Amino acid sequence: MSAQTLVSAASGVVLPSDLWTRRLPKAYAEAAPQLVDTDRGLAWRAEGRLAAPLALPKAARAPGSSPASAFSRTDVDWLATAAGRLWLQQREDVAGEVLYSLGGVWNLIQGSADAGFVEACTAAYNDWLAEVCASAPDRLIGIAKLPTTGAEAATAALTRAAGTLRLRGALLDTWPGGPECPPAMGECEAFWEAAEALRTPLSIYRSLAGEDERDPVVAGGAIPDYFSDLTTIIYANIPDKRPGIRFVSLSTNAGWAPPAFEALNESYMRTASVRRVNLGDPDLYPSDYLRRFFSFVVQDDRVALLNRAYLGEAHMLWGSFALMGLDSAWPDGRQAFERATAGLPDAFRAKLGGDNTARLYGVRNAEPFSDEEILAYDSYALL
Repeated sequence: MSAQTLVSAASGVVLPSDLWTRRLPKAYAEAAPQLVDTDRGLAWRAEGRLAAPLALPKAARAPGSSPASAFSRTDVDWLATAAGRLWLQQREDVAGEVLYSLGGVWNLIQGSADAGFVEACTAAYNDWLAEVCASAPDRLIGIAKLPTTGAEAATAALTRAAGTLRLRGALLDTWPGGPECPPAMGECEAFWEAAEALRTPLSIYRSLAGEDERDPVVAGGAIPDYFSDLTTIIYANIPDKRPGIRFVSLSTNAGWAPPAFEALNESYMRTASVRRVNLGDPDLYPSDYLRRFFSFVVQDDRVALLNRAYLGEAHMLWGSFALMGLDSAWPDGRQAFERATAGLPDAFRAKLGGDNTARLYGVRNAEPFSDEEILAYDSYALL
């Protein structure tokens, strides 16, 4: 088995302690999220509310820190720099990462009643992330946050992030029009149009109904709570109208997908005479849409990898979920990859371990996927 260069398609950033106090307009100085000391460690506070303490592995403390000391602001601020991030990559033996920001601080921000505050905090984060990634664009692949204040603001933020800031993708925390705005509504059309035109993959990692983020749960094989949102996207005919759009399922596993997709197919066909929505192509099943337009991140998931012919090799990405809570494999991401891919063909390991990620996000001028590659998956017809 040959050595594999790895790029994680899912890793979590560490935010600098002064991100918002330094970057927000003066009007939001008092409301700005601040990193504060609590009896349980460092935690973010905003508008009088406190998020859960930061959950960072002790092994990620800045070089020179005392092994016995608690995680400090110095550690946090070091890991938030490009140099600190590349140090984390070196520890894990990966050549690059797709960087996301999750966690309780976003519950504080997005829970604000002040739309201007939410939008300013999101813009400040995207500005900071773009600056960090610009120093090593082939190794630091930034995914933008979007405001949850409506389709117009989300579209503007997406356009700016993918254009001016050159971030490679965007994360959906709610539907672009807000948690109570169905994706098929006309006000969302500009958003989907921009995502397709900018070739910006949209990642989904939780229900888009607007609930607070929950603590990570390790539940191998469990269907993610956003599965219904994936089906809502295809039944809203978004891929039919925007065939260049792409989505990413941001979960540590995808072994749940084949049985879930086939059950969806059966339900769709059994209700043909009474269903109120139809897919645009009468020759395709729901599972065809969910494979053509979605990529699936996996970590230590043999079930998904052994079903790669069903999902399609071009639609599978590996992620270590570094510093993303309980799901993190850091600093043992390489061991997790080797264990999960043991005995699999080197050509597929290369695709999974980094080639697909580079092509999805256009890193190092990688060639986009051809139509033949996108359609290369096993199809099953219901009898």
